[in-house]
Amino acid sequence: MKRRWFLTGLALPLVSAGCTSLNNRRATEEEPALENAAGNSVRANRRNSKTLLMATTANYPPYEQVLEADSATSASTRDSRDDDPEIVGFDIDLAKLIAERLERELTVIDLEFGELIPALVNGEVDMAMAALEPNRSRKRQVDFSDIYYRSRHSIISYDGYLRSRDLRYQTIGLLDDSVQARYANTTDELAELDIVTYPTLEEVFEALDIGVIEGALVEANIADNYLQQYPDFEAQLVPADEPTGSAIALPKNSPLRRDINRAIAEIKASGEMAQLITQWFG
Repeated sequence: MKRRWFLTGLALPLVSAGCTSLNNRRATEEEPALENAAGNSVRANRRNSKTLLMATTANYPPYEQVLEADSATSASTRDSRDDDPEIVGFDIDLAKLIAERLERELTVIDLEFGELIPALVNGEVDMAMAALEPNRSRKRQVDFSDIYYRSRHSIISYDGYLRSRDLRYQTIGLLDDSVQARYANTTDELAELDIVTYPTLEEVFEALDIGVIEGALVEANIADNYLQQYPDFEAQLVPADEPTGSAIALPKNSPLRRDINRAIAEIKASGEMAQLITQWFG
């Protein structure tokens, strides 16, 4: 079995967006780890039973993205501004509905993807939402809510010429540390891939556009969003027994887990979940 992995690019510098940012620091007794744009600690908010502090990574539309004043500005490149741009998306709207049912005020923290699980482990946030799959590795570190949304993998290529059966010895681009990266690394169906990982989906599609890679493996609903920008690309669904799912990550033994699961069930039963899915993925 041959899988060759390449990691391209460097992580982009993190600048505050939405509400607050981590600034790549861990907590110490002298220095709080999470600060808002004004430099004030938000750790006290997490311990307030009236607030719900959520971490996300705002570069994965339509789940979460920075609402830029200039639509030409990429959601993955953030400039320091006097007014923090708003974070929007399917996960954000769902988190708001959950917070309402928990009678809490939602605060959203924008972190790099690799910082989400450590923030939970260190007790810095109440929960994390970023289209997270509750895989075995993550479950060893944190707990998860019930699945709130299921999706499928898509192969993106010029004119849709690539199918899953045609992927032997192809060079395929993936978002680093994504559900698709784990899928490509564990399924025997994709054993002969040459895989290139990128820090952002923008870079995946740019690489495909200039011919650095021959295809991209992307979540189906995410693919639909990007195909509007690249009319020469087409998507093909990867056959699967069961679609992957997204869940809310929580610190181990979090007392919020039961309440959040109840809120998710109520939101589904009320039809609000279906409305969000139509709004963001429709």
